[in-house]
Amino acid sequence: MKRTLFSNYKVWLCLFLISGIVLRLYHFFYNHSLWMDEIYLSSSLIRMDYLDLATKPLDYQQKAPIGFLWTVRFFVAVFGTGEMALRLFSLICGILSLFLFIPVCRYFTNEKGAVLGLGILAFATPLVFHAVEVKQYQTEMLATLVILYSYIKFQHKSTYPDLLLWGFMGALILWFSYASVFILAGMATGLSIYRIIKKDRELFLKQCIPFLIWFLSFGINYLYFTHKHAESKWIVEWFDFYSNFMPLPPGSMEDLKWYAVNLYRLFDYPLGFLWNVKWLVVLPLGLLFLGVAFLFKRLQDFLVLCFPFLFLFLASGLKLYPLTERFWVFISPILILFVVNGYLWLMNRFHNQSFRFFFTLLLCSGLFVNSMKSVLYPEEFLGHKRSFQKEGLAEVAEKFQSGDVVYVYWNNLPGYKVYKKIHPNHYKAIEGNDYRHVSENYDSYLNRLKSDFEGFKGKKRVWFVYNDYYRTDIGDGIDQPAWYYEKGADPTLKLLQYFSTIGKQEEVYNSFDIKISLITLNDK
Repeated sequence: MKRTLFSNYKVWLCLFLISGIVLRLYHFFYNHSLWMDEIYLSSSLIRMDYLDLATKPLDYQQKAPIGFLWTVRFFVAVFGTGEMALRLFSLICGILSLFLFIPVCRYFTNEKGAVLGLGILAFATPLVFHAVEVKQYQTEMLATLVILYSYIKFQHKSTYPDLLLWGFMGALILWFSYASVFILAGMATGLSIYRIIKKDRELFLKQCIPFLIWFLSFGINYLYFTHKHAESKWIVEWFDFYSNFMPLPPGSMEDLKWYAVNLYRLFDYPLGFLWNVKWLVVLPLGLLFLGVAFLFKRLQDFLVLCFPFLFLFLASGLKLYPLTERFWVFISPILILFVVNGYLWLMNRFHNQSFRFFFTLLLCSGLFVNSMKSVLYPEEFLGHKRSFQKEGLAEVAEKFQSGDVVYVYWNNLPGYKVYKKIHPNHYKAIEGNDYRHVSENYDSYLNRLKSDFEGFKGKKRVWFVYNDYYRTDIGDGIDQPAWYYEKGADPTLKLLQYFSTIGKQEEVYNSFDIKISLITLNDK
């Protein structure tokens, strides 16, 4: 008998499962500095108690499900305010997702397809990143897998205990994942339509029981908790400015281009297929469409997997849900299922083992290359979301001397305030005020800043800490005030030029985001 590429699929499953766990544990224990999005949410998780998290707006206009917030807060209470305690729940969800995806992928594909599906999930760099991040996106992906697994177990059940159990499972998930409403609503709609097509009136009516429980749970959760996180006008404007909402309906060539560009980006983030050889995107892209077409033969499963996208796209068209990067994470398992089904369809039509091997190697090359890069260069992990807050502030603490003062510019205050609680330092910084919106131009802005500089008097050296990547603040209008973000202007550079007039300046730390200069003040 000829051996196929996945003949020993159980061995491959174990290999990919162990590799996925090791990758997540590696980055968890590497303990990267919190990046700005994590800092924004960690501020509330460290500062607020359970009641505050449930009843008060989160710092920096952050939003997260109450179940996620309370669970992370529990780990903080037990293990302290360190980065690993804050990320522990995401890590647990990430590892559980690997285990749960095996039966889910086996059901929607087959035992051999589960190997490829698990491999994609295990090695996709963005999905590894979200498994070690203080945000809810990995929890939302696990929620999707739990919902799909419950569908496998309960889709044909007609006894009331089973239907109630299915209902309560979905009801609970809604308290841990906002995006799960798309999966549950899509599943309920798809199953109902299928029951109607098959004229299975009895099962249709009985399965309305769990669907109604889901609806009631969503309503209660929204009424008492989620409504306080409803999208603010500023957030909608921000995502709209960067074209993160789906144009619905498309009204121009630019709108049509949005679909092509965002479809392409899907294979980079969250699926992790893309690397330097960009043209290889045609492989997973083609498999995605093949997989959707192939699944149509299994109409019930097709409807259950496709209807969540319908609700997702509708919500985005109404500017209720942005579609970019992390907002795709929750639905990435379904995207992987489509790709795997397309792969299996194609492999069944090409029996040449060499072709199968090289096609699979090309398809997965980006996954493995990106994963290896993240291990060899962990400080560059997921590039644009890397941060060096912890390292930069530790540098100041290590070299701080008597007679020094630390001045933290307003755009790095979130990082400083959170890390002051996580890793308390022996210095107390001057927290810079943000005078941009009460100033008419740079000169009036600088004059107001000088009131902050009164704290320099009697000091020998000033540590100036600022952020050169995040130059805005939560709630800011796009490029407002205009004089501050004037094309070609760099207000921080202007401030450094001012500091050079009051002392000798030396750059002591220069990273992707946080930067630190040491100013030795003039004697006079």
